[in-house]
Amino acid sequence: MVTQLQDIIYIGQEIDDFDTFDILPSYLKKFYLKQNGLIAFNGGLHIRGCIKFPQWHSLNNAWFGSIKLSESFESIEINDVPFGQDCFGDQFVIRNNNIWRLSSETDQIKDLGIDFYEFIKLINCRPEEILGFHDLGTIKIKPGQLVNVFPPFCVEAKNGYSLKPIENDEQIRFLSYFSKKMKKNPNGTLIDLELN
Repeated sequence: MVTQLQDIIYIGQEIDDFDTFDILPSYLKKFYLKQNGLIAFNGGLHIRGCIKFPQWHSLNNAWFGSIKLSESFESIEINDVPFGQDCFGDQFVIRNNNIWRLSSETDQIKDLGIDFYEFIKLINCRPEEILGFHDLGTIKIKPGQLVNVFPPFCVEAKNGYSLKPIENDEQIRFLSYFSKKMKKNPNGTLIDLELN
């Protein structure tokens, strides 16, 4: 069973959040006992860990804490395990032992029809297809950062897109805000965005 991912730039410390670890399915526990989360593909994939700090790497923080993805995005349910994300902030969750992918800009979720280890194998074989990080160009991100795209990819951009690294939580909050705006407005509608 392949679990070694490519181009790792961050490895989580030893497990110290056993409250979260104890409620995980056995196959995920087995993975975390070998590797307590990581960032692979030079930032293209982040698998969160059972750790209290740093918060950006904490599975508990994304599941129940200050980010709480089930409150940030309507498509994510409280029982979904938000184990990972790509470099843009699209989320990977486990629901009924299948991997689902949330397109965070539009708050739409899709069942990939594979389990966790099939997901790992598929990413090793076709990372660009699954993660979409070929769009990064020369952007380098550090652990704790995601790539902000403006305007978001789901919007037609006649002058192209601006990509810049920003803090993980800031990007998640932006995507939550943006997806809520998108859901309230039909296709083709102009929307105003408040940017800080």
